[in-house]
Amino acid sequence: KQLLSPVAFAHGPAMRNRFMLAPLTTTQSPDDGTVSEEDLRWLTACARGGFGLTLTGAAHVSEQGRAFPGQLGIFSDAHLAGLSGLAKAIKAAGSLALVQLHHGGRRSPTELTGTAPVGPSDHPESGTRALSTAEVEAVVEDFITAAGRAQRAGFDGIEVHGAHGYLVAQFLSAEMNRRTDRYGGPLENRARLLFDIVAGIRGHCGAGFMVAV
Repeated sequence: KQLLSPVAFAHGPAMRNRFMLAPLTTTQSPDDGTVSEEDLRWLTACARGGFGLTLTGAAHVSEQGRAFPGQLGIFSDAHLAGLSGLAKAIKAAGSLALVQLHHGGRRSPTELTGTAPVGPSDHPESGTRALSTAEVEAVVEDFITAAGRAQRAGFDGIEVHGAHGYLVAQFLSAEMNRRTDRYGGPLENRARLLFDIVAGIRGHCGAGFMVAV
């Protein structure tokens, strides 16, 4: 019975039950990152199936951060129409709608992005170039802007992808992050990217928007 009881959060609407759809990668989106009919059909079916919260797969916040073929995008206003239709359909089924925000970092292949991968530090084996401090700040803005785009599309909130060796996890890693600026060194500095993203999204989107990591 408890599984079917509502859950209230500090921010945003309550969830009708305790079932959440994990952010599953389906590689169903076209190369431009827009929502496909397959994306819409799959996620809407999950919402109709009873999930109290339906979370999209990883949506890249910048073209440079694309990590795999068929990835959903949220880096451009060109994505708004499809995202708006998706949010509306998920919520019409009685589920909360969230987008997972993602940047591949050094796991973004050149053959997909057309540029060398970037990360916290140089990594010759993968051809990764270290982001400058100004570029790190620009990545933070990419996440914030993407969250604002999700809010405009009608989603209830976002989740920042902070795991699985992608950009946020790369900054957290003492092995991958060998920076000497304010985004490197002790854990407090290595976590600064994540905390700047979360604080920036909260400030931009307001208290009623759900922010998860």
